[in-house]
Amino acid sequence: MPEDLLVWKDVFNTGDWDTMILKYVVPKLGARLREDFRINPRQQDMEPLQDILNWENILRPSILAQLIETEFFPKWLDVLHIWLIQPKPSFEEVSQWYQFWKQSFSEQVQTIPGVQQGFTRGLQLMNKAIELGPEAPTRLPRPEHRPVGGASPRAKEEPPKIRPSRTQEITFRSIVEDYASSHNLLLMPTGRAHEKSRMPLFRVSQTTDGKGGMLVYILDDAVWAPDGDEYRAISLENMVLRASKA
Repeated sequence: MPEDLLVWKDVFNTGDWDTMILKYVVPKLGARLREDFRINPRQQDMEPLQDILNWENILRPSILAQLIETEFFPKWLDVLHIWLIQPKPSFEEVSQWYQFWKQSFSEQVQTIPGVQQGFTRGLQLMNKAIELGPEAPTRLPRPEHRPVGGASPRAKEEPPKIRPSRTQEITFRSIVEDYASSHNLLLMPTGRAHEKSRMPLFRVSQTTDGKGGMLVYILDDAVWAPDGDEYRAISLENMVLRASKA
């Protein structure tokens, strides 16, 4: 299916293509991993994960990384932690298991920063267990399930200074999408419109299920967000801060 869909990419303009992928494809891929994928060292079913990796050449790297970070690594790190706190775990078997999972991703996916850091966290957990030795079952901390891309909102960071042009293929919305992605956020179409402006509403969220985050619309090369009963223009930095806290 992904390769069949790819032949249509040149038919759509960039904005329409991204909207279709984010609205109809990404939520279903997220649900596939969330609901059907389990980490089972004894009898591993790779099909749900492979279904997502088949979209590697269609999804933006930042979007693919977001799926893997939010739906794969929390499960993977939990199982790794459980294994490491067992009495006398075989670190040779753990190492082989680690290599199996890392090699399950293509070299291109492995180089995505968020994916790299996810596996680095696994290595750090393994090294900490070795360091603790017999005390690991009681002292090895559980992994925190945070976005492993490490991009947290920073108070002094300024939005990218890109001169928008309506004649260019890159629209302001794509600038917003890229800025959100660089901070582990998704700009998801909601299929609804703002009542007064009639502009399409988007949800800026950390998850692929369309929950949490905040609603915005884009008009006159600005992001508009709720401010009481009205919507007002806000900076990209402010959008990231608010969506990350929502």
